[in-house]
Amino acid sequence: MRILRKISIVLAAFLLIMSGLQAHTLPADTTVRKSKVKNQEPLSLLDRGFDFIIGAGIYFGGRYSAGYYSGIPENENNLNYIFDNYYRKQEIVDLIVKNNNFVSRYDSTIAIKEYPSKMRYSPALSISLGFSYKFTKNWGLTFTYSFGRLVAKDVFSVGYQAISGNEHNDYLLYSLVGKENRSFFDLSVRYLFHPSKVVKPFLEFGVQFNYVKVKYFKAIIEDKEFELLDWYRGQNYVPGVDMQKLNVIYGGPGFGFSAAAGLKIVCTKVISVDPIFYISISKLGLKGYNDFDKHSINYGAYIRFVMNDSFFAR
Repeated sequence: MRILRKISIVLAAFLLIMSGLQAHTLPADTTVRKSKVKNQEPLSLLDRGFDFIIGAGIYFGGRYSAGYYSGIPENENNLNYIFDNYYRKQEIVDLIVKNNNFVSRYDSTIAIKEYPSKMRYSPALSISLGFSYKFTKNWGLTFTYSFGRLVAKDVFSVGYQAISGNEHNDYLLYSLVGKENRSFFDLSVRYLFHPSKVVKPFLEFGVQFNYVKVKYFKAIIEDKEFELLDWYRGQNYVPGVDMQKLNVIYGGPGFGFSAAAGLKIVCTKVISVDPIFYISISKLGLKGYNDFDKHSINYGAYIRFVMNDSFFAR
């Protein structure tokens, strides 16, 4: 609901802008305008030149790269970072025992039982900027930059020794949360159809260049957050010791292929609204998850507001 609210605010703002732009394109003399209404030609964007694009929508990240935040030992950042550290493990045990009176402080079996099996990204708000150049009435080249903040979530379980007569499960569930900034640049060839003067379907096919930066990765145990990003590159955590945090970047560049299908809805001779469906298959710069995979498909639904460069010549 929060994402939909943000998108509604963005779209409302653009609709207000569009209303102003439409008013700008109408003749100032209303008498002349009324006399020409009957003879007015159907709306049509120019066949050549630049279009400027701004848009917003919902973006869905592929399940494959969400596995980066599953906490498994094979990942460069994982749950062993805290469970294999003596001091962190003691802090975890103290919290579990304090908040669950059916777990014994002397239970040596308290440990990770199962890792997440359904780590996925939540739908993310994405914004985009770009431009396109029309070579002919049908063919054009489109360049867009898009940005989204993605959140991956799931739960893992911590097991303990069940006490005889205990009515509880022999495990406790806790959350894993990862957050990343994802930027992607799409360079696409576009083909525009012309079945009518107002509604024009189009297809885009191109290449994608992307960059991912991991911003947050934590385990939440008994409402306390435990850092899972190794900012110290293997240095052992000791409480009370001043440790120098290193400038480590988790993530990096990648590439892929993208496609989009949409409708260009012509509002004036220089303005259109383009709802589109976008899909890409991407290799992302996440260590251990930087290959093409059947689950590395990302997709989204956007609304683009497009303005022809002839508007600025008025």
